[in-house]
Amino acid sequence: MTGKERALRALNFEPVDRTPVAGGLLQNAEYLARKAGRGDFWEAPRETAFQAFRALGCDAVLGPVMPKRPEGTTRDAAGRPTDYTVSNARPELVTPEQVAEYARLRPSREEVREQFSFGQAYDAYLTQMQDGVRDAGDMLYIPHCLGYAPNFPTSDGHFSYEAFLLACVLFPEDLKRLFDGWGEYSRLRCEAVAKATLDHDLLRLLWIGSDLCDANGPMLSPALFRELYCPQLARALEPLKAAGIRVVWHTDANYKQLVPDLLDLGIDGFQGLYETPNGTRLEDLAMTRTRAGMPPLLFGSLSTVWVLPIKGPAGVRQEVDRCLEAVGSQGGLLLAPSSSIGPEVPAENVDALYEYATHRRGT
Repeated sequence: MTGKERALRALNFEPVDRTPVAGGLLQNAEYLARKAGRGDFWEAPRETAFQAFRALGCDAVLGPVMPKRPEGTTRDAAGRPTDYTVSNARPELVTPEQVAEYARLRPSREEVREQFSFGQAYDAYLTQMQDGVRDAGDMLYIPHCLGYAPNFPTSDGHFSYEAFLLACVLFPEDLKRLFDGWGEYSRLRCEAVAKATLDHDLLRLLWIGSDLCDANGPMLSPALFRELYCPQLARALEPLKAAGIRVVWHTDANYKQLVPDLLDLGIDGFQGLYETPNGTRLEDLAMTRTRAGMPPLLFGSLSTVWVLPIKGPAGVRQEVDRCLEAVGSQGGLLLAPSSSIGPEVPAENVDALYEYATHRRGT
């Protein structure tokens, strides 16, 4: 069977000859160029990336999340480029009072809907899907649509992140207007996705997410999360669920406390994970069930923090075995790294991941 057929069967909980493996989360331009048999990645980045994923034996492509040019990235302690972008931006709003005032002036739901261009959103998603399907060929294309989820800012931008979190606690009624606007925008984009999917028989799966947690757990208390964010996510998901589109949520932090809420809201699976003793373990997620009573879809979860950068090839192969055994024969697994594989990961470890996973038979 082709990689695309294998991935689709696994995601539909049907028998496969081996667990499908995903590419796309790999931010090492030199490695990708070498695997694609090209001299310079930057001459044709997207073409080179897809060619490399195909050469690695990938069955599906997530994203892809493309490498960044070295001059635009930060450096690690050893002086090597990372997968983090250099940013010199400084927030304009640095107190919770300023954030609350900003929130009070944001457009209402009705104003957001009036200003939204449905046709533009429809065409953008359709083009993204059609281009990705073309480039992926016999691999399953799952586009990067994390930003389609209701917004939850995760770093200093227009306002200080600390000020934003404090404003959520101190001025929840004012912040609700801000969340309402973000939620309505997400709802409208999901309406466009649903219509484009039904009109053109596209993949009925959307990979979205917003970083609501860090390594310690939720950024807001579960009570505030349920008050401010859950209603927005529930509303955004409605058109997707009505169209039979399953939703996989991006979780590269400690989501342990929020998993039941996300499943109750209609999330069908998870990508990423932050597997620590107190975090969200793949084994635990495999035991959960969705609102429809199904096992969750799981994209993961070889750690790009605790495994791939620091363990050798034997350790990587051992971790592949652990992931496959954690899910077992129930299916729904797309083997992938927990997040983007950065330039700091040794090439022999990336080789070990894909060579072992694509030749290992059974679940």
